[in-house]
Amino acid sequence: MDPTAKCEVTVIPATKRAVRNGGQLKEQRFLRVAAYCRVSTGDESQQTSYTSQKAFYTSLINRKEGWTMVDIYADEALSGTSRVKRTQFNRMMSDAAEGRIDYIVTKSISRFARNTVDTLGCVRQLQQQTPPVGVYFEKENIDTLDAKGELILTILSALAQDESRSISDNIRWTFQKNFQDGKPQINLNRMLGYDKGPDGVWVINEAQAEIVRFIFEQYLCGWSANRIAKRLNESGKTTVNGNRWSASTVLVILRNEKYVGDLAMQKTVTKDFLTHRSTVNRGEAPMYYVKDHHAAIVSRDSWDRVQLLLGQGSLKKGPSAEAAEPRRRRTGAAPLVELTCSHCGEVFARMSYSACAKPAGDAGEQSGMGQRRYSYTVYRCKGKYGGGKGRPGRLSNAAREAAEQKCPSKVLYGVAIEQSFMEVMYAIRTDYRKNGDASDIVRQFQAAREKVQQREKHTRHSPERLALLQDQLRELEERYDSARARQAEAMRGAAIETERCAGLAADLKRQIVERRKEQRELESMQSQAAIMGKQFDLFLSCLLELPGRNAAGMELNVNGLELNGSSLAGRYSALGTDQRPVTQAQIEAAPDYLDFSRGLYHAFVVRGEVTGDMITYTTSFGVPIVTVGNGRKLANFLGFRRCAPDGTVTLMTEPWQVVAHHDRR
Repeated sequence: MDPTAKCEVTVIPATKRAVRNGGQLKEQRFLRVAAYCRVSTGDESQQTSYTSQKAFYTSLINRKEGWTMVDIYADEALSGTSRVKRTQFNRMMSDAAEGRIDYIVTKSISRFARNTVDTLGCVRQLQQQTPPVGVYFEKENIDTLDAKGELILTILSALAQDESRSISDNIRWTFQKNFQDGKPQINLNRMLGYDKGPDGVWVINEAQAEIVRFIFEQYLCGWSANRIAKRLNESGKTTVNGNRWSASTVLVILRNEKYVGDLAMQKTVTKDFLTHRSTVNRGEAPMYYVKDHHAAIVSRDSWDRVQLLLGQGSLKKGPSAEAAEPRRRRTGAAPLVELTCSHCGEVFARMSYSACAKPAGDAGEQSGMGQRRYSYTVYRCKGKYGGGKGRPGRLSNAAREAAEQKCPSKVLYGVAIEQSFMEVMYAIRTDYRKNGDASDIVRQFQAAREKVQQREKHTRHSPERLALLQDQLRELEERYDSARARQAEAMRGAAIETERCAGLAADLKRQIVERRKEQRELESMQSQAAIMGKQFDLFLSCLLELPGRNAAGMELNVNGLELNGSSLAGRYSALGTDQRPVTQAQIEAAPDYLDFSRGLYHAFVVRGEVTGDMITYTTSFGVPIVTVGNGRKLANFLGFRRCAPDGTVTLMTEPWQVVAHHDRR
C-alpha cells in the first residue's frame, strides 16, 4: 500500500455527554431538562419576575422537541449569596446527583448564584458526574459542558458576586445614614411594650408595658430572673412571640435601653455579605445612641439601678451620635454604694484581705499542715490609710499613729455592713407589719414628702400644665386628621386648594411635634414628691417580700442587736477550738446570718455616711436609714447559723465559715 495515499476516515459520533468544545444542549435529543428560578425579595416587581420566569421555562421546555421537563425549581425571596437556605436549589442539586437531570436551564448567572465559589463549585460538581450534567445560562449564552465557557463563566460569576457586594454596601450606607438621623430599623411587632402610632411615633402598649414594669420592679426587689420568669408563666403571661418566659428573655428585657426611652442603633454588624451573618458590634462599626427618643416605660432611676445590679453599668453616651459601648461586666459581687467618712469626708475604699485558718492544736500550728486560706472584703477610709494596699495591722507603730491622727475611723468588714443592713430591714418590716401607717418608717416618709411638697408648691411644672398639654394635643391631632382628609379631597380639585390644605396640615403637624416634645419634658420632670411616693411604695413591697424562713424551713431568728455581738461570739467561739459537738438546740437558738438582698440595697440606697460603728444611708424616698453594728469583725459572727440553698444548716465556729462563698455570689 502506498504510504502517501490518502485514507478514508469514518467519524463515529459521541453517544455520551461530556465536557467538550461546542457544548451539546442544541445537539443532543431526548434530554431531561430542569429549570431554576430565583428572586431575592418579595416585593411586587420581583413577584412578577418570579411568576414570569416559571411560566417562560415551563413553556420553553414543553415546546422543545426531544426535551422532557423534570421540574421547575424556584426559590422565592432568598438571596443568592449563599445556598444554605435555598431549599429548592439544594433539592435540584440532589436530584441531579441521583441522575434524574441531564441539563439545567436558568435565566442568568446571578439567578443561579451570586457567590463565585458556589457557582463554580456547583458547576464542577455537576460536570464530574457520570454522565455530566450541564447548566445553560440563557442571558450569557454559556453552556457549562462547553470547555470554552469555563473562563467566561469564572469572570461573569465574579462580576455577579461583586454586584451583590455593591448592593450590600449601598444598603449598609442607607442604614448608617438613617442611624445618623436618629431613624431606627426596628420591627415593633417583635418588641414588647410598644406599638407604632400615627406618623411612626412609638406608642406605649399599656397591657404589655405592665409586664415590663413588673420585671423591672421585681428585679429591683431582689428577685432573680428565674423567679420572675416562673411568676410570669404561672400568671399566664407570654412573650411578644407568644412563648413561655425564661431567665434569658427576662434579662433581655432588663438590658434593653428602649424601655427607658433611649435608643442604641447598630448593636450588630454584618461582617460578610455572602453569609449575611450578624454578630455583636464590638467596635467594627460605629454605634449611634439617642437619648429620650420616645416615651419611657420605666424611670431612668429604676433603669440605672437595674443596670448596676446587672453589673454592666449604663451605656456611655457621647456628644450627639457618637459610638456607645457597654461597660465591662463585673466578675465579682457588685460593691456597696459610696460610703463617706463623717470625720474627714473621704470615701471608703473597697479592698480584699486574706487570712489563714490554722487547725486546732500546737502540733498542727507548728507543722503548718492543713491550713486553710480565705479572703474577705473590707472598707477603709482613704483619708486615713490612703490608697495603699497594706493592712493596718501590718503598719509600723509610727505609721499607725499618724493614720489615727488623720482620721479616727475604723476598718469595716463587708459581712458586717451587709448583716447590719439586713437586720435593720427586718426590724423595719416587723414594725410596719405590726403598726401599718403608724409605723416609724411611714411617719418619717410622710414628714419628708410634706417638706418636698411645700418646696414644689409653686413650680411651673405642675400637673395642671401637663393635663392642659394633653388636652391641646388631643385637639391638635383631631384637627390634623381633618386637614389630611380635606387635603386628600382637594387633590382631585384645584391646585390652590390642595396647596392650602397641605400647608395647614404641615403647620398642625409642627405644633403636634412641639407639644409632644414639651409633654415628654414635663413627664420627665414630674413631681419629686410623686417619685418619692412611688419609690416608697416599691420599698414597702420589697420589704414584705423578704423571706420569713430560711431554706431549711426554720423561722428566721434575726439578731436585732439587743444582744451584744461580741458577748454572743464569746459564747460560741470555744466550739471552734476544743471541737465540742454542736447540738440541734444550739443551732435553733442561734441568730441567722441573713442573706444580703443586693436588689433591695441598690434599689433604694443612694449613698452612706460612716460615723464609727454607725452608717446613715440616704435613700431614694427621702428617709434616712441608720444601721449599727457595722464595726463587727468576723469573730463576732461565730455562733450565728448559716443556711445553704439546699437547706443544710450549720453553726459557724470558724472565721472562714463567715465569709465562705461570700464574694462569689
